[in-house]
Amino acid sequence: MLLDAAVLAIIVGLVAGGRLARLKELGLRAPWVFVAAAVVQVGLMVAGARGWVQLARIGPGLVVASFALVLAGLWVNRRLPGVWVAGIGVFLNFLVIAANGGSMPVDRELAARAGNMRLVEMLDSPAYAKHAAIGPATRLRPLADVLPLPMLVPRPRWFSPGSAGDVFVTVGACWLILAGMGAFGLSANSNGSDRKGAKSAKQSDEANVR
Repeated sequence: MLLDAAVLAIIVGLVAGGRLARLKELGLRAPWVFVAAAVVQVGLMVAGARGWVQLARIGPGLVVASFALVLAGLWVNRRLPGVWVAGIGVFLNFLVIAANGGSMPVDRELAARAGNMRLVEMLDSPAYAKHAAIGPATRLRPLADVLPLPMLVPRPRWFSPGSAGDVFVTVGACWLILAGMGAFGLSANSNGSDRKGAKSAKQSDEANVR
């Protein structure tokens, strides 16, 4: 959902007068934090797919650590638009993952209906630590992957299991992209409006002097 929404946000941003080049001006701090977290997440998926049971033993701890890294990265970038919304989502996902031993609980039936049979198979694998099937002992179930979130590109269906936290993360990320592109008159600089106001006031003073 996040990738699809990000691509859609870029397209909408371009139509709304935004420019991709302006994303460079966001001034994202500590980007390595997000890269490191992504590497951990992808690595755990690869390990699960290849049956690396050894890595799965420390997998839950790595998942929790990766989310902690993302939360830290969002905190240092909290001045950027939409980041606080994404932060709420990451925190919600962090809560349910930490409460369930380091794995995100997934509704197995929903995953099957979404056609994600690979995920269904991996839920039973001792080598896969990123997700776990929802069971009687699952804590904070409403925050788990129990929502059929829409997909713009079917993989293989038009929806996929996701969480309430994923919704917040997606909204925050799209907000950041649109503001960073300058679409709809949005600005990624919280002081942008102040500077514009100061500039207008200065021009007005100069006009009065003349």
